[in-house]
Amino acid sequence: MTATMLEAPRVLATPTTNDIVFHKSRMSSATTSHTSRSPDRGSIQQIAANALQTRSVAIDRIDGALFRTFRLQSSSDFYHILRCRPSVSIRLLRHEEDRLQTEVQTLQALRGRTDILVPRLIEYQSTTAVIGSPYFISGPLRGVLLSDLEPQLSKQAQANIDRSLGSFVRRLASVSGSQFGSPRISNSTSTPSSLSSPSWSKCFSNMLESILRDAEDALISLPYDFIRDQVRRHRASLDQVTQPKLLLLEMLGEGDILVDSRTCTITGLLDWASAIWGDPFLSDCFYQPSAGFAEGFGKLPNSTTDERIRQYLYILYHALAAIVRQCYRPSEGGDEFKARRNLTSALTQLNSIPR
Repeated sequence: MTATMLEAPRVLATPTTNDIVFHKSRMSSATTSHTSRSPDRGSIQQIAANALQTRSVAIDRIDGALFRTFRLQSSSDFYHILRCRPSVSIRLLRHEEDRLQTEVQTLQALRGRTDILVPRLIEYQSTTAVIGSPYFISGPLRGVLLSDLEPQLSKQAQANIDRSLGSFVRRLASVSGSQFGSPRISNSTSTPSSLSSPSWSKCFSNMLESILRDAEDALISLPYDFIRDQVRRHRASLDQVTQPKLLLLEMLGEGDILVDSRTCTITGLLDWASAIWGDPFLSDCFYQPSAGFAEGFGKLPNSTTDERIRQYLYILYHALAAIVRQCYRPSEGGDEFKARRNLTSALTQLNSIPR
Protein backbone atom coordinates (compact mmCIF):
# COMPACT_ATOMS: atom_id res chain seq x y z
CA MET A 1 0.00 0.00 0.00
CA THR A 2 1.92 3.01 -1.22
CA ALA A 3 0.40 6.47 -1.84
CA THR A 4 1.28 9.20 0.59
CA MET A 5 -1.16 10.80 2.98
CA LEU A 6 1.44 12.73 4.97
CA GLU A 7 4.71 13.91 3.70
CA ALA A 8 7.27 11.78 5.38
CA PRO A 9 -21.15 -9.09 3.25
CA ARG A 10 -22.14 -10.54 6.21
CA VAL A 11 -21.38 -12.29 9.49
CA LEU A 12 -20.56 -15.93 8.80
CA ALA A 13 -22.62 -18.02 11.19
CA THR A 14 -21.33 -21.41 12.28
CA PRO A 15 -23.40 -24.31 10.96
CA THR A 16 -22.70 -26.52 13.97
CA THR A 17 -23.34 -24.58 17.18
CA ASN A 18 -25.48 -21.68 18.32
CA ASP A 19 -23.87 -20.68 21.59
CA ILE A 20 -20.41 -19.75 22.76
CA VAL A 21 -18.99 -22.17 25.31
CA PHE A 22 -17.38 -20.32 28.21
CA HIS A 23 -15.36 -22.27 30.72
CA LYS A 24 -15.62 -19.50 33.30
CA SER A 25 -18.85 -18.34 34.86
CA ARG A 26 -18.02 -14.70 34.06
CA MET A 27 -15.60 -13.75 31.35
CA SER A 28 -14.98 -10.32 32.84
CA SER A 29 -13.81 -11.74 36.17
CA ALA A 30 -11.55 -14.41 34.77
CA THR A 31 -7.93 -14.20 35.79
CA THR A 32 -5.67 -15.38 33.01
CA SER A 33 -2.50 -17.17 33.98
CA HIS A 34 0.54 -15.90 32.13
CA THR A 35 2.20 -19.31 32.50
CA SER A 36 1.68 -21.21 29.27
CA ARG A 37 3.07 -24.51 28.10
CA SER A 38 3.08 -25.83 24.57
CA PRO A 39 -0.37 -27.23 23.73
CA ASP A 40 -0.63 -30.94 23.03
CA ARG A 41 -1.89 -31.66 19.51
CA GLY A 42 -4.06 -34.52 20.75
CA SER A 43 -5.78 -32.20 23.23
CA ILE A 44 -6.37 -29.62 20.50
CA GLN A 45 -7.83 -32.34 18.29
CA GLN A 46 -10.25 -33.37 21.02
CA ILE A 47 -11.50 -29.91 21.98
CA ALA A 48 -11.78 -28.88 18.32
CA ALA A 49 -13.88 -31.94 17.50
CA ASN A 50 -16.16 -31.23 20.46
CA ALA A 51 -16.49 -27.51 19.74
CA LEU A 52 -17.15 -27.97 16.02
CA GLN A 53 -19.28 -31.10 16.55
CA THR A 54 -17.41 -33.19 14.04
CA ARG A 55 -15.33 -36.34 14.26
CA SER A 56 -12.66 -35.27 11.79
CA VAL A 57 -10.61 -32.09 12.16
CA ALA A 58 -7.27 -31.45 10.43
CA ILE A 59 -4.96 -29.23 12.50
CA ASP A 60 -2.22 -27.03 11.04
CA ARG A 61 -0.06 -24.46 12.83
CA ILE A 62 -0.25 -21.00 11.23
CA ASP A 63 3.20 -19.41 11.37
CA GLY A 64 3.93 -15.71 11.84
CA ALA A 65 1.35 -14.87 14.51
CA LEU A 66 2.54 -13.58 17.90
CA PHE A 67 0.01 -15.74 19.76
CA ARG A 68 0.05 -19.40 18.77
CA THR A 69 -2.62 -20.00 16.13
CA PHE A 70 -3.92 -23.28 14.72
CA ARG A 71 -6.13 -23.77 11.67
CA LEU A 72 -8.96 -26.23 12.29
CA GLN A 73 -10.21 -27.68 9.01
CA SER A 74 -13.26 -29.93 9.00
CA SER A 75 -14.95 -31.34 5.93
CA SER A 76 -16.60 -28.03 5.00
CA ASP A 77 -15.14 -25.32 2.76
CA PHE A 78 -14.73 -23.04 5.77
CA TYR A 79 -12.27 -23.39 8.62
CA HIS A 80 -11.91 -22.21 12.20
CA ILE A 81 -8.92 -21.14 14.27
CA LEU A 82 -7.77 -21.90 17.78
CA ARG A 83 -5.56 -19.25 19.36
CA CYS A 84 -3.64 -19.49 22.63
CA ARG A 85 -0.86 -17.64 24.43
CA PRO A 86 2.68 -17.69 23.05
CA SER A 87 5.51 -19.67 24.57
CA VAL A 88 6.85 -18.35 27.88
CA SER A 89 10.11 -17.65 26.03
CA ILE A 90 8.38 -14.94 23.95
CA ARG A 91 8.81 -11.51 25.51
CA LEU A 92 5.63 -9.46 25.36
CA LEU A 93 5.11 -5.72 25.69
CA ARG A 94 2.74 -4.49 28.39
CA HIS A 95 -0.13 -3.84 26.00
CA GLU A 96 0.24 -7.31 24.46
CA GLU A 97 -0.19 -9.29 27.68
CA ASP A 98 -4.00 -9.47 27.63
CA ARG A 99 -4.55 -9.57 23.90
CA LEU A 100 -6.18 -12.99 23.97
CA GLN A 101 -8.98 -11.63 26.15
CA THR A 102 -9.11 -8.44 24.07
CA GLU A 103 -9.80 -10.48 20.95
CA VAL A 104 -12.45 -12.54 22.73
CA GLN A 105 -14.32 -9.47 23.89
CA THR A 106 -13.97 -7.75 20.51
CA LEU A 107 -15.60 -10.73 18.79
CA GLN A 108 -18.31 -10.61 21.44
CA ALA A 109 -18.90 -6.90 20.86
CA LEU A 110 -19.26 -7.44 17.11
CA ARG A 111 -21.54 -10.44 17.37
CA GLY A 112 -24.62 -9.97 15.25
CA ARG A 113 -23.15 -7.30 12.96
CA THR A 114 -24.26 -8.04 9.43
CA ASP A 115 -22.13 -5.36 7.77
CA ILE A 116 -18.71 -6.59 8.95
CA LEU A 117 -16.97 -9.82 8.03
CA VAL A 118 -16.19 -11.06 11.52
CA PRO A 119 -15.78 -14.63 12.77
CA ARG A 120 -18.00 -15.92 15.51
CA LEU A 121 -16.61 -16.79 18.93
CA ILE A 122 -17.29 -20.50 19.42
CA GLU A 123 -15.50 -21.36 22.65
CA TYR A 124 -13.38 -19.58 25.25
CA GLN A 125 -11.30 -21.19 28.01
CA SER A 126 -9.73 -18.71 30.42
CA THR A 127 -7.60 -21.18 32.39
CA THR A 128 -4.63 -23.39 31.50
CA ALA A 129 -6.33 -26.61 32.58
CA VAL A 130 -7.19 -28.07 29.17
CA ILE A 131 -4.24 -27.46 26.82
CA GLY A 132 -1.78 -25.66 29.12
CA SER A 133 -2.89 -22.19 28.02
CA PRO A 134 -6.03 -20.07 27.82
CA TYR A 135 -7.50 -20.38 24.34
CA PHE A 136 -10.44 -19.56 22.15
CA ILE A 137 -11.93 -21.00 18.97
CA SER A 138 -13.50 -18.73 16.37
CA GLY A 139 -14.84 -19.00 12.84
CA PRO A 140 -15.91 -19.93 10.31
CA LEU A 141 -13.38 -18.26 8.03
CA ARG A 142 -12.59 -18.54 4.36
CA GLY A 143 -9.91 -17.25 2.02
CA VAL A 144 -6.13 -17.32 1.84
CA LEU A 145 -3.61 -15.14 3.62
CA LEU A 146 -2.74 -12.03 1.64
CA SER A 147 0.92 -12.49 2.58
CA ASP A 148 0.91 -15.85 0.75
CA LEU A 149 -0.81 -14.40 -2.31
CA GLU A 150 1.01 -11.07 -2.72
CA PRO A 151 4.10 -12.30 -4.63
CA GLN A 152 1.92 -13.41 -7.57
CA LEU A 153 -0.56 -10.53 -7.66
CA SER A 154 -0.85 -8.23 -10.65
CA LYS A 155 -1.04 -4.47 -10.09
CA GLN A 156 -4.75 -4.52 -10.83
CA ALA A 157 -5.39 -7.40 -8.42
CA GLN A 158 -3.44 -5.59 -5.70
CA ALA A 159 -5.42 -2.41 -6.34
CA ASN A 160 -8.69 -4.35 -6.04
CA ILE A 161 -7.59 -5.83 -2.72
CA ASP A 162 -6.49 -2.42 -1.42
CA ARG A 163 -9.85 -0.95 -2.40
CA SER A 164 -11.67 -3.80 -0.65
CA LEU A 165 -9.50 -3.30 2.45
CA GLY A 166 -10.31 0.41 2.50
CA SER A 167 -14.02 -0.39 2.39
CA PHE A 168 -13.57 -2.96 5.17
CA VAL A 169 -11.82 -0.42 7.41
CA ARG A 170 -14.55 2.14 6.68
CA ARG A 171 -17.17 -0.30 7.93
CA LEU A 172 -15.13 -0.97 11.07
CA ALA A 173 -14.86 2.76 11.70
CA SER A 174 -18.66 3.04 11.61
CA VAL A 175 -18.88 1.05 14.87
CA SER A 176 -19.03 3.38 17.88
CA GLY A 177 -18.07 2.74 21.49
CA SER A 178 -18.98 4.44 24.76
CA GLN A 179 -15.41 5.20 25.90
CA PHE A 180 -11.93 5.35 24.41
CA GLY A 181 -9.58 2.46 25.06
CA SER A 182 -9.49 -1.31 25.15
CA PRO A 183 -12.64 -3.40 24.60
CA ARG A 184 -11.50 -5.77 27.32
CA ILE A 185 -12.32 -5.78 31.00
CA SER A 186 -9.36 -6.89 33.08
CA ASN A 187 -7.90 -6.95 36.55
CA SER A 188 -4.46 -6.30 35.08
CA THR A 189 -2.41 -3.43 36.51
CA SER A 190 0.28 -3.58 33.85
CA THR A 191 -0.91 -0.47 32.03
CA PRO A 192 -0.27 3.05 33.34
CA SER A 193 -3.92 3.84 34.03
CA SER A 194 -7.39 2.47 33.49
CA LEU A 195 -8.19 0.58 30.31
CA SER A 196 -10.71 3.19 29.19
CA SER A 197 -11.01 6.94 29.25
CA PRO A 198 -13.62 9.57 28.35
CA SER A 199 -10.99 11.57 26.41
CA TRP A 200 -8.88 10.52 23.43
CA SER A 201 -5.86 12.54 24.61
CA LYS A 202 -5.80 10.67 27.93
CA CYS A 203 -6.26 7.31 26.26
CA PHE A 204 -3.55 7.96 23.67
CA SER A 205 -1.15 9.25 26.34
CA ASN A 206 -1.70 6.06 28.35
CA MET A 207 -1.02 3.90 25.30
CA LEU A 208 2.16 5.78 24.50
CA GLU A 209 3.29 5.74 28.12
CA SER A 210 2.91 1.96 28.21
CA ILE A 211 5.35 1.60 25.30
CA LEU A 212 7.75 4.16 26.80
CA ARG A 213 7.85 2.18 30.03
CA ASP A 214 8.67 -0.99 28.07
CA ALA A 215 11.48 0.95 26.40
CA GLU A 216 12.78 2.24 29.74
CA ASP A 217 12.75 -1.28 31.16
CA ALA A 218 14.92 -2.42 28.26
CA LEU A 219 17.23 0.62 28.53
CA ILE A 220 16.50 1.64 24.93
CA SER A 221 18.06 4.95 23.95
CA LEU A 222 15.21 7.38 23.19
CA PRO A 223 14.41 11.09 23.84
CA TYR A 224 11.83 10.19 26.51
CA ASP A 225 11.22 13.68 27.92
CA PHE A 226 10.97 15.25 24.47
CA ILE A 227 8.44 12.62 23.33
CA ARG A 228 6.28 13.13 26.41
CA ASP A 229 6.49 16.90 26.01
CA GLN A 230 5.29 16.78 22.38
CA VAL A 231 2.26 14.70 23.34
CA ARG A 232 1.39 17.18 26.10
CA ARG A 233 1.84 20.16 23.76
CA HIS A 234 -0.57 18.77 21.20
CA ARG A 235 -3.18 17.36 23.56
CA ALA A 236 -5.83 19.77 22.25
CA SER A 237 -5.57 18.30 18.75
CA LEU A 238 -6.23 14.82 20.15
CA ASP A 239 -9.21 16.07 22.12
CA GLN A 240 -10.92 17.13 18.92
CA VAL A 241 -11.64 13.41 18.47
CA THR A 242 -14.77 13.02 20.57
CA GLN A 243 -16.44 9.82 19.29
CA PRO A 244 -14.73 6.46 20.01
CA LYS A 245 -14.67 4.29 16.90
CA LEU A 246 -13.46 0.74 16.37
CA LEU A 247 -10.00 0.29 14.90
CA LEU A 248 -7.25 -2.29 14.74
CA LEU A 249 -3.85 -0.88 15.68
CA GLU A 250 -1.90 -3.53 13.79
CA MET A 251 -3.89 -4.47 10.73
CA LEU A 252 -1.08 -4.88 8.23
CA GLY A 253 0.90 -7.46 10.17
CA GLU A 254 2.12 -10.52 8.34
CA GLY A 255 -0.61 -13.11 7.99
CA ASP A 256 -3.60 -11.10 9.24
CA ILE A 257 -5.64 -10.32 6.11
CA LEU A 258 -7.72 -13.00 4.36
CA VAL A 259 -8.69 -12.62 0.71
CA ASP A 260 -10.63 -14.43 -1.97
CA SER A 261 -8.01 -15.27 -4.60
CA ARG A 262 -10.60 -15.30 -7.40
CA THR A 263 -12.34 -11.98 -6.72
CA CYS A 264 -9.39 -10.22 -5.01
CA THR A 265 -11.60 -9.02 -2.18
CA ILE A 266 -11.21 -9.15 1.59
CA THR A 267 -12.98 -12.09 3.23
CA GLY A 268 -11.97 -11.33 6.82
CA LEU A 269 -9.18 -10.97 9.33
CA LEU A 270 -7.30 -13.66 11.20
CA ASP A 271 -6.38 -11.48 14.17
CA TRP A 272 -8.60 -9.00 16.06
CA ALA A 273 -6.38 -8.72 19.14
CA SER A 274 -5.18 -5.15 18.55
CA ALA A 275 -8.71 -3.70 18.57
CA ILE A 276 -9.37 -0.51 20.53
CA TRP A 277 -11.98 2.25 20.67
CA GLY A 278 -10.34 5.41 19.41
CA ASP A 279 -9.52 7.47 16.33
CA PRO A 280 -9.67 5.10 13.32
CA PHE A 281 -6.71 6.94 11.75
CA LEU A 282 -4.37 5.53 14.40
CA SER A 283 -4.52 2.18 12.57
CA ASP A 284 -1.27 1.31 10.78
CA CYS A 285 -3.15 0.97 7.48
CA PHE A 286 -3.31 4.78 7.27
CA TYR A 287 0.45 5.19 7.05
CA GLN A 288 1.23 5.74 3.37
CA PRO A 289 -2.04 4.18 2.08
CA SER A 290 -2.37 3.26 -1.56
CA ALA A 291 -4.68 5.03 -3.98
CA GLY A 292 -6.90 1.94 -4.01
CA PHE A 293 -7.20 1.94 -0.22
CA ALA A 294 -8.05 5.66 -0.22
CA GLU A 295 -10.72 5.06 -2.86
CA GLY A 296 -12.28 2.28 -0.79
CA PHE A 297 -12.15 4.17 2.51
CA GLY A 298 -13.00 7.69 1.43
CA LYS A 299 -11.64 10.99 2.74
CA LEU A 300 -8.21 10.78 4.39
CA PRO A 301 -7.18 13.14 7.21
CA ASN A 302 -4.64 15.63 5.96
CA SER A 303 -6.52 18.87 5.30
CA THR A 304 -6.23 20.76 8.61
CA THR A 305 -3.36 21.48 10.98
CA ASP A 306 -4.97 19.42 13.74
CA GLU A 307 -5.41 16.44 11.43
CA ARG A 308 -1.74 16.62 10.45
CA ILE A 309 -0.70 16.90 14.11
CA ARG A 310 -2.67 13.77 14.95
CA GLN A 311 -1.12 11.90 12.05
CA TYR A 312 2.40 12.82 13.19
CA LEU A 313 1.50 11.66 16.71
CA TYR A 314 0.25 8.37 15.29
CA ILE A 315 3.43 7.91 13.24
CA LEU A 316 5.35 8.56 16.46
CA TYR A 317 3.33 5.85 18.25
CA HIS A 318 3.89 3.18 15.60
CA ALA A 319 7.57 4.06 15.25
CA LEU A 320 8.08 3.67 19.00
CA ALA A 321 6.21 0.37 19.03
CA ALA A 322 8.37 -0.94 16.17
CA ILE A 323 11.59 0.07 17.94
CA VAL A 324 10.59 -1.60 21.20
CA ARG A 325 9.25 -4.75 19.52
CA GLN A 326 12.53 -5.18 17.65
CA CYS A 327 14.41 -4.96 20.94
CA TYR A 328 12.10 -7.39 22.74
CA ARG A 329 11.71 -9.83 19.83
CA PRO A 330 14.49 -9.32 17.25
CA SER A 331 13.47 -10.41 13.76
CA GLU A 332 15.00 -10.27 10.30
CA GLY A 333 11.97 -8.38 9.02
CA GLY A 334 12.24 -5.69 11.69
CA ASP A 335 13.66 -2.37 10.53
CA GLU A 336 14.71 -0.35 13.56
CA PHE A 337 16.58 2.21 11.46
CA LYS A 338 13.46 3.00 9.43
CA ALA A 339 11.39 3.24 12.61
CA ARG A 340 13.91 5.64 14.15
CA ARG A 341 13.85 7.79 11.01
CA ASN A 342 10.05 7.93 11.20
CA LEU A 343 10.26 8.81 14.90
CA THR A 344 12.75 11.61 14.29
CA SER A 345 10.73 12.99 11.39
CA ALA A 346 7.48 12.98 13.38
CA LEU A 347 9.11 14.68 16.38
CA THR A 348 10.69 17.30 14.13
CA GLN A 349 7.35 18.09 12.50
CA LEU A 350 5.50 18.23 15.84
CA ASN A 351 8.12 20.49 17.38
CA SER A 352 7.88 22.90 14.44
CA ILE A 353 4.14 23.44 14.90
CA PRO A 354 3.41 26.20 17.43
CA ARG A 355 0.77 25.70 20.12
